Amino acid sequence: MLPKKITEQSRVHLFHTSGPVEKDDLKTFEAAMKKIKERYPNARLFDVQRNDLDLRYLSASESERLRKFRQAIKEGNWLLPTYGGTGCEDIVRHINDSDLIKIRKNRPVVNGFSDTTFLINYLYFELKLLTFHYSNLCGLLENDNNQLFFDVVEGKTNSFSFKENDYAWHGPAGAPTEKIEGIAIGGNISTFRDLLDMYNIKLRTWDDYILFAEDIDIDMEDLHRVIIALDERGVFRHIKALVIGRFNTEEMARGFKKFDKIFGNKEDKVEDKPDRVFEYLLSDVLTYRKKTGDPLHILSIDNLGHGVEKNTMLVPIGGKTIIHPDKKIEFVGPFVE
Repeated sequence: MLPKKITEQSRVHLFHTSGPVEKDDLKTFEAAMKKIKERYPNARLFDVQRNDLDLRYLSASESERLRKFRQAIKEGNWLLPTYGGTGCEDIVRHINDSDLIKIRKNRPVVNGFSDTTFLINYLYFELKLLTFHYSNLCGLLENDNNQLFFDVVEGKTNSFSFKENDYAWHGPAGAPTEKIEGIAIGGNISTFRDLLDMYNIKLRTWDDYILFAEDIDIDMEDLHRVIIALDERGVFRHIKALVIGRFNTEEMARGFKKFDKIFGNKEDKVEDKPDRVFEYLLSDVLTYRKKTGDPLHILSIDNLGHGVEKNTMLVPIGGKTIIHPDKKIEFVGPFVE
C-alpha cells in the first residue's frame, strides 16, 4: 500500500514520538518548524504537555504522547516525528484496530529512524504501508540530500540509488555475481528485534527481504544477544541480503580490548568492526548457506544510521530494493501515489 503523495496543501502533522526538544536545540527546532510551514502551510505541531513526573529524556507521559499521536493520525497526510525517537514503543504498543483503520484510510507518509524503527516497520508489517527510514524534522532539514526525500514523497522521482567509496562486501559469500533483489526492512537493529518480540510478528517467510541494520547505543555483548535472537527467528537463514550501517565502533573496540585483557590474548586483535561480529556469530549460517548455493551476502555501508553527515541514506521500508555487485544500492518505486 503506497502513501498518498505530498502536495503544498497536504496536512503535515508533527508529533513527539518521545524525545523532548532540549533548550540548546530550541532555536534549531523553531527554525525547522518555520521552514516546514513555509513549504507546507498546513503543517501543524501536536505539542504535548509535560508534568513534574516526566522523565527528562521523554517529551511527555506515555498517555499524553499517545493522545497527541491519535489526534495527528485523524487527518494527517504526513506523520513527521519532531525530535528524538527513544520511547516510540510506548505509542506503538497501544496502536489499536481503530488507529490502523484511520491510517489505512489516510495512507500518510510516515518517516523516522532510531527508535522510530518501531513505527515505520510496524505499519509496514500490519498494513503493508510503505514507510521511510529517514531523519526526523530537525535532521531532515539539516541533511544535505533532503531534496531527494521531498522529491520522493512529492512523487517527483520513482527511483534513486546510493554508492559510496567505503561500501564493502564481507563474509564468506563475498560479492554476488548477479544483482540481489528484495524488499527493504529494518533500521535500528535492537529496536527491530524488540518490535518482533513485543508483537510476536511471524512472517510466512523472510525470503523476500533485505535487512538494513544500524545501532549506535549498543556494545558487543548486547549486539551478540540481538543477533542470536534474530537468528533464532530464522531471519539470517532466509533473508536475501544484510546491509550493515553505522554502529558504535569505538565501543566495539573497547569491548575487544577488555576481553583481550581479561583472557590474556597475546595474538593480533580481531578487527573491531560490527560486520566482524556478525560474521563470527553467524558463521554456521553463512557456511551452510554458501554450501547450499544460497549465500548470504553482507554489505557494510557508512551512510545509514546515527551521526551521518552527508548523503544520508533514505530507505523505503517495504520498497523494492536492488543491490548490484558493484555495491550500488538502488530503490525502485513508485513510492507514493
